[in-house]
Amino acid sequence: MRRIQIKRRLVASYVVGVSLLNSRLVLAASDAATVTTKVNQGLLVIRGVLSGIIVVVGVIAALKVVISKLPSLDDPHVKNDMWRSLGTIGLAVAVGGSLVWLIPWVYGLFQ
Repeated sequence: MRRIQIKRRLVASYVVGVSLLNSRLVLAASDAATVTTKVNQGLLVIRGVLSGIIVVVGVIAALKVVISKLPSLDDPHVKNDMWRSLGTIGLAVAVGGSLVWLIPWVYGLFQ
């Protein structure tokens, strides 16, 4: 029990220390155009991270399907079920990845 408390305190102090060391002084921007470009760059990074998360989750799901169906792959029904599942996962990844980029674009059209 004592070890867990020590580990928690060490992790908390590490996070606080790293946060304080890596924090930079935030300065106000000189004009609105600079703020707009920085916000747009930040949003592009967030979109890229979200797309990456969607792809990683899709790959993990596909691997889980393949690994679970691999022992009985000789059966045509199991093989058909596996390919159907992989197609559905691929479609879900494509839709999820495109929505991350299309929703802000559509929102920008109506502003």
